[in-house]
Amino acid sequence: MLVLIWSSTWVSIKIGLEDCPPLLGAGIRFSLAGVVLLAVSAARRRRLRTDVRLAVVLGVFPFALTYGLVYWGEQYIPSGLAAVLFGVLPLYVAVMGATLLPDQPLRAQVIAGVLVAIAGLALAFAESLDLGDEDLALAGAAALAFAPLGAAVGNISIKLRAGALDPVVLNGWAMLGAGLALLAVSGIGESWGDAAWTAKAVGSIAYLALIGSAVPFVGLTILLRHISAQAMSFLAMLLPFGALIFGATIYDERITARAVGGAALVATGLLIAQMQRRPSLATR
Repeated sequence: MLVLIWSSTWVSIKIGLEDCPPLLGAGIRFSLAGVVLLAVSAARRRRLRTDVRLAVVLGVFPFALTYGLVYWGEQYIPSGLAAVLFGVLPLYVAVMGATLLPDQPLRAQVIAGVLVAIAGLALAFAESLDLGDEDLALAGAAALAFAPLGAAVGNISIKLRAGALDPVVLNGWAMLGAGLALLAVSGIGESWGDAAWTAKAVGSIAYLALIGSAVPFVGLTILLRHISAQAMSFLAMLLPFGALIFGATIYDERITARAVGGAALVATGLLIAQMQRRPSLATR
C-alpha cells in the first residue's frame, strides 16, 4: 500500500506545482494533514499529548526539510526521475542505523547493494540534467538526492522513540508543525499572489494531504515497530518504477532507457542488500 501511494505522489506534486508555489503547496498539504489527524484523534477521544521532542524532530526533518527540497527540486526535473534520485534513502539509513541502532550492523551485502544502487542514481542524475530545466536541473537533482537525509533522520528517530506512542497523534502534531513552518518560509520567500486555485491545484493538495500523507506516514510509524528501519527504507528503491509509470501516464513524461536502467540498478541494489548470508556447513 505504501509503495502504491507514494509512487503516485511524485506526479501529484508535479501537477500542483503548475499553479502553486512549492513551499506554499507543501505547507498547506502538511497543515491540512496534521489538522485532519488531530481532529480524528479528538473525535475518537484519544489523548492529544505526545513526545514533543520527537514531534519536533519529525516536523523539521522528514516533513519540512525533506518535502521542502522535494517540492523545490521537482520544479526542474521530471517526477519519475525525482523518485529515482530519492532512492538514495537506504544509504543514509544504513549509515545512521549502523551508528545508532545496535541491531542493524552495516553488513557487507548492504554496502555492496548500496553501491550498485548509487550507480543507478548516477544514471538518473545524468538523465535529469538532460530532461530537466536548462538552468536549474543540476540544483533540482541535487536537492532530490539530499532530501532523503531528512527522511532517514525521521525513520531512525521513530525506531528509537515512538514504540509506545499513538502514531496518529504523533504524526498529526509533526505534520501540523511542519506545515506551519513551511508556510512561514513561503510567506517570506514566495509570492502567494502567484498561486492559482484551480481544480488541479486544490485536488493535488487534497490528495497529497489525505492519501499521500495522513494515511501512509501513520502506517510507516506502525510498521517501524515491527520492521527494521533499514528494511523500511528500501521502499524508496521500489518507488521509481511506479513513479515513472504514473508520470508517463498522467503527465506525459518520457520514460527513457537511462531512467529505466537507473531504476533497475537501484532495484538490483535492493536485492543484493537484502540477501541473507547462508550459514556454513559446520554451522548447519
